[in-house]
Amino acid sequence: MSQFDQRFDRLTESRWVYAVLAGLVFLLSLPGLFALPVLDRDEGRFTEASSEMMETGDLVVIRYHEELRNKKPVAIHWLQAAAVSVTSGAHERNIWDYRIPSMLGAIMATLATFWGGTALFNRRAAFVAATVLGTCLLLTTEANIGKTDAAQCGFLALGMAALAHIRAGVTSKKLSVLFWACLSIGVLLKGPIAPLVVFSCIGALFIWERKYAWAKPLLYWFGISLFFVMTVPWYIAVQIATDGEFLSEAVRVDLGQKLVDAAEGHDGPPGMHTAALPILFWPGTLLLVPGLWLAITTAMSGRRKTAGGDMAAVRAASAAAADDREAGAWRFLLCWLVPSWIVFEIAPTKLVHYTLPMYPALALMAGAAADRWFSTNTWDRGRWLSAGLFGAVALVLAIVPTPWILDQIRAEAASDFGANSERVAGIWEDAWNTTGIGLWPTILIVLATAGTLYALYKKHTVGLLAGLIACSAVAGIGYRAAILPNQSWMLSTGASLSALKELCALPEGSSAWRDSGCQGRAPKTIRAIAFAEPSLVFELGNQIILPPESTADIPAIAEDNRPAWLINIGEEAGREALDKVIDAAVAADRCVRLARRYAFNYSNGDPSILVAAVVEPAGCPDSGPPPSLREGTEEEEAPPVLDQ
Repeated sequence: MSQFDQRFDRLTESRWVYAVLAGLVFLLSLPGLFALPVLDRDEGRFTEASSEMMETGDLVVIRYHEELRNKKPVAIHWLQAAAVSVTSGAHERNIWDYRIPSMLGAIMATLATFWGGTALFNRRAAFVAATVLGTCLLLTTEANIGKTDAAQCGFLALGMAALAHIRAGVTSKKLSVLFWACLSIGVLLKGPIAPLVVFSCIGALFIWERKYAWAKPLLYWFGISLFFVMTVPWYIAVQIATDGEFLSEAVRVDLGQKLVDAAEGHDGPPGMHTAALPILFWPGTLLLVPGLWLAITTAMSGRRKTAGGDMAAVRAASAAAADDREAGAWRFLLCWLVPSWIVFEIAPTKLVHYTLPMYPALALMAGAAADRWFSTNTWDRGRWLSAGLFGAVALVLAIVPTPWILDQIRAEAASDFGANSERVAGIWEDAWNTTGIGLWPTILIVLATAGTLYALYKKHTVGLLAGLIACSAVAGIGYRAAILPNQSWMLSTGASLSALKELCALPEGSSAWRDSGCQGRAPKTIRAIAFAEPSLVFELGNQIILPPESTADIPAIAEDNRPAWLINIGEEAGREALDKVIDAAVAADRCVRLARRYAFNYSNGDPSILVAAVVEPAGCPDSGPPPSLREGTEEEEAPPVLDQ
């Protein structure tokens, strides 16, 4: 054993191992936490609802833009409200504050995977498993998004880790209480998903092994009582507060629709989650195939039969018991993984993060396979298939951010703007080129991948683990902190705020206004027409008016002496509304300022021509018909006044 391997083993046995794992996930998640803009549509909806919960002080009813949002339970809003209350406040609208529960959930999932792994395998296997989970693209990405999935993964992994220790023979009542508490929070986070994963695992183990005594600690009365005390009161309160609408809409509209049809267009064929696994589990993909192979082959092994009373028979019996314990650990992981995975593959509605609660089981399989390789220095099954999948995903991740591929993607999106397509593509290309990112992400991904494959070839165990961390750092952070935040052409809310800022038309008091540097009069509200993305609603809060209330009618000066609109003239309703605003301004002898942005709305796949319009209280200096929109680029400064 090399000196590095010895130090690695000492680390896994030390009390600092949890701090190391927590620090790893924290550092991998932190850049994207700040760099990514508010994402549509789920993150914008969740965070806006949490903000309104803080503003109203109503911790029971969930509202989005003052309308009831009867889809998901309340726990994520409580967690986000707590995080924001500690760090800033609802008025600040700092999206990173709302993402703190997600990051902490990812950290919890990683630590729980290590703790649970110590009940199934040894500490070295558990550490590798936790590292694989904490570096995988799906979890580290969800850690940067302010919604339920990373938090749910954290609590569910902790509950399953407690279940693993109970199954290993630890009869502590505290484990039962922890299990039921985590299950309760899971139900308050995402309804039936946590019970599906937990009880399908327990049920599958009962059917497979026909052993039931190990689960007896779960019947501890205090744990079960705690589950109901934590879970039921809010559901009763929200049913009363919404006159029975919450459960009706949550079950019938949200959950029911997903079970019978592809909700909101998120459809996919059976097998989609499996096909996406090599990408979403990367860089742990390198250990995925041997992990699955060992799980299938080892879980099926039975007890060895021994006879006689000599020492050889005793040793054989001891080995048989050890083999049976290992087979039981693999069966636990398969029962955690397979039943729920099948449900998500069959369900018509598919989003890639749905299978995240099973990723800790996959990580533990990968960690145990790596530990076997570390111990025996042999890797007989799936070595090069794993390397091939790992390298193929790395190649895709390295190619996508190259200037040539990004040019093609932008050109394809710009083609939807018809006669203006070349001009729009040029504007978008100039915006990307000014970032100076160039080929650096590609180069770093290639280098990290090559180093990891070299460690595999040389059978350098610690080097392989370091390579996985390096791959996650350069690819995950590269995409989340550099590549995606600078794709301004597809950030429609960013384009909207830019157009409003150009006219100093951001509503006074909003977080966007405070950062704009504008002085003087500001609109009281923004009237949005043909554009209502949740990310924009989060940025402006209660200072944005959405359809059907929004109108092209100019309010009286006493009501709002400098009214402003954000209109998507890529849609017919938007073009008609802009014409009405201009006509009304001309009739009132008031001046109109206009600014335009082109953006590809990734939420719905539609091109958007976003026009900010502000009507000044005074008349225009020159008479005449309203001019057309300026043909200058987005980077040009607006003239002081656009004469009407």
